[in-house]
Amino acid sequence: MSTPASRSGKFLPVDDDNDFALGPDGPAFLFRSPAMRALRRVAGQVAGSDAPILVYGESGTGKELFSRLIHTLSNRREKPFVPVNCGVLKGELFADKFFGHEAGAYTGANRRQKGSFEAAEDGTLFLDEVGEIPQPNQVDFLRVLEQRTFKRLGGEKDLPFLARIVAATNRSLPEMVQTGFFRADLYYRLNVVPISLPPLRDRREDILPLAEHFLDLFRHRYHKHGLDLRPCARRALEDHLWPGNVRELKNLMERVVLLHPDGMEIMAADLPLEMRCDTGGNSGGSEPDCLSLEAAVREAETRAIRRALAAASGSKGRAAELLRISPRTFRHKVAQYGMKL
Repeated sequence: MSTPASRSGKFLPVDDDNDFALGPDGPAFLFRSPAMRALRRVAGQVAGSDAPILVYGESGTGKELFSRLIHTLSNRREKPFVPVNCGVLKGELFADKFFGHEAGAYTGANRRQKGSFEAAEDGTLFLDEVGEIPQPNQVDFLRVLEQRTFKRLGGEKDLPFLARIVAATNRSLPEMVQTGFFRADLYYRLNVVPISLPPLRDRREDILPLAEHFLDLFRHRYHKHGLDLRPCARRALEDHLWPGNVRELKNLMERVVLLHPDGMEIMAADLPLEMRCDTGGNSGGSEPDCLSLEAAVREAETRAIRRALAAASGSKGRAAELLRISPRTFRHKVAQYGMKL
């Protein structure tokens, strides 16, 4: 796998001066922005400690990848990295996921099962969406962090908890503490080293390197080696606000590669229309190859739909009437252009 920073296609070594850091499965974090370079240095500084780390960031900013980077830089790198999504666990399911169980602990428990506390060994336990830990389970979790021991469900023996905790959230835990939805003592246990990942819109220097990286990844995956981005498409990508952050960018590049004919360059007209509307539809500039009748029609129809919705105070049925089309055609146009209303 190559990187956009190396046109020769060779890997670059891991250090603060290069565009990306290597994770266990290849390039995990790619950056050129000063903000991410600073966070890369912070990752190196805290990796060698056992202090809990709390990673803040919007959805799609790469909180798990950053946590894997910390694990990779630490002396625990040869040990397990165990991710757990706390947002899908409640009650007994939560306890069973973390504590594990002995055979016969409950109906259907036919054999001993390790939980995440045990599976992480002396590696890293990554708690994704830690703000979603149910309130009844927060006290149990706190007890394990304080005592560094736990029991499997149905078990009597205390087992040591040896892993380092790295947690992540896209919510404001201090506000949740104030409103009583998150225990203050658990928050202070987790928030020893807080790290905040900036959204992609605040580190625009990283957009094109990431886009090139994902384009290269999917070109190889789908055997479309002749695809490349025109300057107008690059500008449209740079100008987009990326509410879904890096995840949105990755998904877009996969979709573009899948749908685009091999051997043809990717133009602004091949990107979702809302990206070109971010800058008033001028991503193509004065380049003739960035203009097409299809793009002009899409742009005109999208603007008409938005004006009609504004005039109709958001009523889709009334907007269809103003446009003199049926509600079915209105829905089709909205879906066709991928509009978010």
